[in-house]
Amino acid sequence: MDTFLENAQRIFDVARAGACEGESDEFALLIRPDGGLQFIMQSPFSLEAAAVDAGAQSAYRVSRSRDGVCVHGRSAGRDCILREQRAAREILRDQPLYRITSPLLTA
Repeated sequence: MDTFLENAQRIFDVARAGACEGESDEFALLIRPDGGLQFIMQSPFSLEAAAVDAGAQSAYRVSRSRDGVCVHGRSAGRDCILREQRAAREILRDQPLYRITSPLLTA
């Protein structure tokens, strides 16, 4: 696996581990040519514009919410998306938890 995809996987693993229920956040992680990291916590932002402005060779957008985690990476015309969605909580079930029957009549 190449460095771009390995970095995307590492960022995704950390984002999943740090995700908190109910909290939402979005930020960019830019990897500069010298290997330095730059975080952009402002919202909204354009991933492409941020990468060009910083001279980054790779850029990743990390989105975390109660619905899941998503990492979108861009580098040299390549894209990757890693996403994990949490299961929706069941409000209404397809199957009843009990059954109503008529009383047993005995004569």
